[in-house]
Amino acid sequence: SLEHLIAEYSLTAAGVAALRVTLPDDRFVIVDDRDMPDVCVQHMLALMLLDGGVSFATSHDRARMDAPEIREIRGKITAIPSADLTAARPARQAIVELDLADGRTVSHRTRAVRGTPDNPMTGAEVEAKARDLIAPVLGAARSDDLLAELRDIAGLDDVRRLTPLLQVM
Repeated sequence: SLEHLIAEYSLTAAGVAALRVTLPDDRFVIVDDRDMPDVCVQHMLALMLLDGGVSFATSHDRARMDAPEIREIRGKITAIPSADLTAARPARQAIVELDLADGRTVSHRTRAVRGTPDNPMTGAEVEAKARDLIAPVLGAARSDDLLAELRDIAGLDDVRRLTPLLQVM
């Protein structure tokens, strides 16, 4: 929902006065104000507002949870449990509502999580996600080469051709 709102309204952290996120109440305790960066909904939303997106590296950066700019944004975020969203189908729906610095209030309800069968990722999104995960290990060039080979894996005559691309140098 926040990603949608950032794109629709060209939002930055400076333009947001308050953020409310409504989540299913049966899983609320799992993500509410946790000390693990990749599990804490307030931290993940703050990262997205500040950076315009979230990567694997930023979502796991424990030290960043204590950064003053993250703490400031987290102070604007309220998480709200909802029995209605727990009962909603498909599961894992969420609503993000923002009070903007200019006085407007905007919101978005995500009914199907990106990457699920009801809201599948595009091939480009899958590649970007894979690149985010493997480039820090294999390097950008090798990652691009590997992804190029995997795009046509059905046409690959010998899977052993992938071996050099999977080795860390």
